[in-house]
Amino acid sequence: MMVSQGLTDIDSLCLSVRDRESRRLISEAVTAYRGGAFRSAIMSTWIAVAYDIISKARELAAQGEAVPKAFVDELDSAIASSDIPRRQNIERQLLTTANERLQLLAPHEFEALSRLYSDRHLCAHPAFVADDELFQPTPEQVRTHIIHALQYLLVHAPLQGKSAVTRFEADVLSPSFPTSSQDIGAYVRSKYLDRAKDVLVSNLIKGLLTAPFGAERAKFVGKERLLAQTLREIAVAKTAIYDQVAPPFIAQRFNAVTDDVLLNICMFLEVDTRIWTWISEPVRIRVRTLLVSSPLADLKSSGAFDAFAIPELANVLMPRFDAFDEDAQIGVISENPRGEFVDRAIELYSGASSWRYAELLGRALMVRLAPFFSADDIKRVLDAVIDNGQIWAASGMPAILDTVFDLSRPVLPEAKTHWQGFVDAMTTLQHGDAAAHFAYPGIRAKLGAT
Repeated sequence: MMVSQGLTDIDSLCLSVRDRESRRLISEAVTAYRGGAFRSAIMSTWIAVAYDIISKARELAAQGEAVPKAFVDELDSAIASSDIPRRQNIERQLLTTANERLQLLAPHEFEALSRLYSDRHLCAHPAFVADDELFQPTPEQVRTHIIHALQYLLVHAPLQGKSAVTRFEADVLSPSFPTSSQDIGAYVRSKYLDRAKDVLVSNLIKGLLTAPFGAERAKFVGKERLLAQTLREIAVAKTAIYDQVAPPFIAQRFNAVTDDVLLNICMFLEVDTRIWTWISEPVRIRVRTLLVSSPLADLKSSGAFDAFAIPELANVLMPRFDAFDEDAQIGVISENPRGEFVDRAIELYSGASSWRYAELLGRALMVRLAPFFSADDIKRVLDAVIDNGQIWAASGMPAILDTVFDLSRPVLPEAKTHWQGFVDAMTTLQHGDAAAHFAYPGIRAKLGAT
């Protein structure tokens, strides 16, 4: 009697098949399976697979991909000339073509569909086996073949292999590629990951880890942090694949990275601190040495201050930061805002010696570090403003502190009394005129709205 377990899963997968003709062909296989015609089901499943591979090749060829176009031209030539032996050979090599030339399949997917192809031969050519060895596929075997065809091929867009990686690279380099973590995550999931097979995800991970360090790294200059952020979002979306692929690849890859770009790894340490444990000890020694010896310009351009995420590297970087002059420290903080810099930034801000310099420090330090402020940090900032007329009387300071207020909202419940005390103090300095520019009415209004 026919086994019907799991038919709902098959039906759901059939509805996800992209190509209309592929969906019709695999539906024929499902109908045969349900009717107990297991040999017919296997043969129909292979027909659906063969058609879908060719359909995907034509889709990629239409997009200008060279390898799929060469395959399609070869196939169309064989069809036009009615060259049956040549067409038969193309079909015999079809899975190998999909795997090696079109790169549509992961290794385990190629193996599974190869078993389908072998079983298809046993069903299509019963005269080639002994009578007592006639192939009798079980319901479980047939169901497995159908599921594999659906999961590994039919439901996916042709985004696998080099062509997908090339398109992904073009996206990352384009001006329209998103820059916030939330938008990057939504973008790569929707366009690449939601239906991507393991082979594509693996290739994207390796590509992101190679781009700032490989032979073509020049075109990624200035994009290194964006690449690291994108890697983090892929790691979140495809954690199992990332945890399997990244550690051994990183351990091997970074042994060959040259000194002139090795510090770019710091931006990746920020997004995944485990990378520090995955690289070899000789590479870790090289990184520590470069952090100690590299000039400030190289540290800034490589994002080396992101290595504060690693405690032992923070112990190397902080003494270097402390040794920089005031202008250099301001530049580092502005370009690499981190919680570790808050104390020094407030100290610098407190000592502002003119209105314009106070505004510069407000924008370069206070605004940049506001997301890292605790309620106590906000109190120290506001006390510094009250105590220094070069700060509170700077014409641009109300707008600057409005921005600090907005960016530090997560700690507003604890900091609200500090903000209220500040506007009250400033109103007193303005002889009780709460609407005066230097009474900071914008902050008072924000407090009233909370």
